[in-house]
Amino acid sequence: GDSQKKKKIGERKNKKMGELEKNPNPRYLIPDLLEEIFLELPLKSIFKFKTVSKQWRWILESKMFAERRLKLQNQKKPKLLVVAGNHRRSESRFEGGAEEEIEIVYIDCDDAARTPSLTCDGLVCIPVPGSVNVLNPSSGELIRFPSGPDRVTGRYPSLFIDKKLWTIFPGFWSMGFGRDIVNRSYKVVRMFFYPAPYCEILDVEIGEWREVTPPPYKVEPKRKSAFVKGSVFWLECLTSDNVLALDLHTEEFRDVPFPPTTSKRNQLVNLKDRLALAIPYTDTTDQRINIWILDKQEETWSMTYSIGLAYSGVAYHQHWNVWFRPVAVCEQGFVYFHDNENRLFKYSPETNKVGCIATEICVVSDFVENVVSLRPSAGSQTSEYQSGFHYQDLIHSQDQLIHSQDHASQRAQKFVWIKLPIPSILLTALVSLFIFRYFAVSSGS
Repeated sequence: GDSQKKKKIGERKNKKMGELEKNPNPRYLIPDLLEEIFLELPLKSIFKFKTVSKQWRWILESKMFAERRLKLQNQKKPKLLVVAGNHRRSESRFEGGAEEEIEIVYIDCDDAARTPSLTCDGLVCIPVPGSVNVLNPSSGELIRFPSGPDRVTGRYPSLFIDKKLWTIFPGFWSMGFGRDIVNRSYKVVRMFFYPAPYCEILDVEIGEWREVTPPPYKVEPKRKSAFVKGSVFWLECLTSDNVLALDLHTEEFRDVPFPPTTSKRNQLVNLKDRLALAIPYTDTTDQRINIWILDKQEETWSMTYSIGLAYSGVAYHQHWNVWFRPVAVCEQGFVYFHDNENRLFKYSPETNKVGCIATEICVVSDFVENVVSLRPSAGSQTSEYQSGFHYQDLIHSQDQLIHSQDHASQRAQKFVWIKLPIPSILLTALVSLFIFRYFAVSSGS
């Protein structure tokens, strides 16, 4: 029962204390204890502490540590990844408490602003002509893979005229990016359908494209896919009667039912770890966006939000060319979403009010800190690997976003090179403080 459980916990604590007394130097702490301490450290400290010893580096670069910290970060307030620029404030229709809801992380990346990107666990996949880039803004690592020649077709260029409405990847590929939740490896997927169906997958750890069984039918190459719980989801092309899913571990396709309504401007997204579909109705008198969410069994869709846009303060002159992507739901219940005209909105289900809180803002996606390393393994087929830059002081609250006219232009340097390792004596002192706090809390409980 509970008494037996408490006894075992006490025995583990005593064992750890005994180990600590034998090896008081923080560099020689047992791995389990070190990992618990490291999980509480801020991001900057984690990367600096890798230089202390091989043991510390091994712990901090392990997949298990990265996954545990990722789960902890997902429990914190939502963050949005935004391309640094000169976005402007908009008068908010909401008063008070805004600074506690979301945080904004800025990334200075021209490719993210100019070309479509896909995200998963805070990593950003940016396909460009000739290569595929995977960036970890948290670790300051970028890895580039050659994409090889694009499959040539004369079908698409004449069809994709409106780049504002459609998301067009280089070579007109249907792209996907996500994580194999069994092997914990990140994978890039691309598919092509003319003149014949074709699909290949890139494992980021291996760095080599591998052809796999093509999908059973065509999926929409003009809209982004969504990654949720180990699978990538695409909308079926033209008819939109199905959602196609690819399990990144088994690499097998499956069908997912479609909600009982459709629009050519639908957008699939991951909203709080559930597959969601945002359907705009801006070409009617009652302008609104409906957000449908799929249940965990992938059987039933429910319309969770119906957001009226008529009183949002934003007018759409080409209402048939507008789409919306939900990016965050904060603890207070507010829903944040952006459109393809670089505007960020906030919706309150309680009051049924919606307001535009920023304009000229390029929202990439939601964001979470991820300490996973992108360093290529020996023999991996990469064309380039960069590391050493790291964002600093780039997290800003919504309050600053609303009340600052041009705060982005004040940050000329978005990434800072980390060149000087902090002294070992300082590292020892800092970790000692964390150890003291850890045991103080443990003994108090």
